[in-house]
Amino acid sequence: MMNYIFAAMLLIASAWGIFSGNGGEVSSAILQSGISTAELMMKVAGGMVLWSGIMAIAEKSGLTDMIAKIIRPLLRLIMPELEKGSDAEKYVCMNISANILGLGNAATPPGLKAMRAMAKQNRISDGKPSNEMVTFAVLNTASVQLIPATVMTLRSAADSSDPGGILPCVWISSVCALTAGLLMCRALQTAPKGECDNG
Repeated sequence: MMNYIFAAMLLIASAWGIFSGNGGEVSSAILQSGISTAELMMKVAGGMVLWSGIMAIAEKSGLTDMIAKIIRPLLRLIMPELEKGSDAEKYVCMNISANILGLGNAATPPGLKAMRAMAKQNRISDGKPSNEMVTFAVLNTASVQLIPATVMTLRSAADSSDPGGILPCVWISSVCALTAGLLMCRALQTAPKGECDNG
């Protein structure tokens, strides 16, 4: 659906530019935006390679395991039904560790493995997620980021004079988003089914 919306917006904007006598400017803007996009992709790719390498070093050096040990007690409170020492717990901890370091791309593979492991653990075959799977989706989506590497890379690519100046805002907003998401998740999970169905 979004593809159709973006295509319609592009066609309408291009047609309006041509019929209003600005065809030359439209053509120039299209070519220039293509060049700018390619340049931005190269800058972002370089930053992502750097941070992905740092994540690999963190994993090999045991930093992610250290972070996992720190968050494991909190994980017990948030996801009490998660089996202790299971593959699901291991992948959930790896995913959260990567998200804390702001490496969304590096967090995706363990996140998918965690979902598969939880589905297997709960013997889910009808496609309906368990409470733990829903909670993990919230944790993954609204994660606390100590080092927002992707955003800092984008700011650096846009020639920001202080790419890390957003850190306090990111910390506050991510904590607020995660808290609100977990509270809503717990409220819906503990509410009587009739209330949810009627709502």
